[in-house]
Amino acid sequence: MPIKSSYLPDGVEDITAVDAKNLESTKRALIDFYESEGFQLTYPSLIEFADAIGGDENQTLKDSAFSFNDDLSTKELAIRPDISQQIARIDQAEATDEERRYCYAGEVLKKRKDSFSRSRITIKSGVEIFGGKDNQFEILKLLSKSMEITKIKDLTLSFGKTEVFDSFLDTCALSDEEGNELNNIISMKSESDLTDWSKDKGIEEEVKDKLIKLTNCKGDLSVLSDLVALEVGKDLLKDIESIWNFVDKETLFEPHIDMTDFPGFNYHSGLVFSVHSKNFGYPIANGGQYNINSGATNRSAIGFDKDLFAITKINS
Repeated sequence: MPIKSSYLPDGVEDITAVDAKNLESTKRALIDFYESEGFQLTYPSLIEFADAIGGDENQTLKDSAFSFNDDLSTKELAIRPDISQQIARIDQAEATDEERRYCYAGEVLKKRKDSFSRSRITIKSGVEIFGGKDNQFEILKLLSKSMEITKIKDLTLSFGKTEVFDSFLDTCALSDEEGNELNNIISMKSESDLTDWSKDKGIEEEVKDKLIKLTNCKGDLSVLSDLVALEVGKDLLKDIESIWNFVDKETLFEPHIDMTDFPGFNYHSGLVFSVHSKNFGYPIANGGQYNINSGATNRSAIGFDKDLFAITKINS
């Protein structure tokens, strides 16, 4: 079982004995499965230059990373708090327009405990697809099959689409830092915090009211009528309904809609999702769509990762 030692800082623990063996077996089974599905195993470096981690557009990723000075290069290095964006860097180095599929497993370290793992260190395993046409149903099916490997039952997949929030964000003329602040407040669903923050930033009353209504867009397909009231386009409504139906009929998950649940770091754009166990208080997997901008090109991506420490705790 996980062991907490007085020699370890808060949010860090040892995994020993049977749990360590089970974690390793699960990791190996997942990697074997991903490779059988055509994904290329990749092990990104544990450290990289701090001023490059996550790219220029992901300050939240940089803020979550432990950094230190490197005696060899005299530059600041950072320990990765996430692997997905490292895979994106590797894909950019490929310099291709063709589809690429990667799988991975490895440790990540963050400055603070968060709602995803409740730990500062964990082992994550996942997949990323770059340059595909429309892989959202394929990735959700792959996630479902990979969760079967973990032997965890009674799982819910909570999903949403970022486009509605993004459209409101565009009307506010916020800085990147302010946008991240609003994203976090929206995810916490605190109406009082949102009201206070909007007043402080001079957000129009109409926009603030729409954001509050958006935070309440969660549950079953009845959410669609609330989105209609927010003047969400028919194509997006149809997309949300089709995702619900797919999850309900083609996966092991019970579907749940949440239009302001933005799991992980703030780089997703489009479909976002997280997996919850009914007997566990936080997500054990998350993922979604995002875009990688490299010069004049804009490369689409989608993927997910699992918290293997959390899975081990559930199974112990």
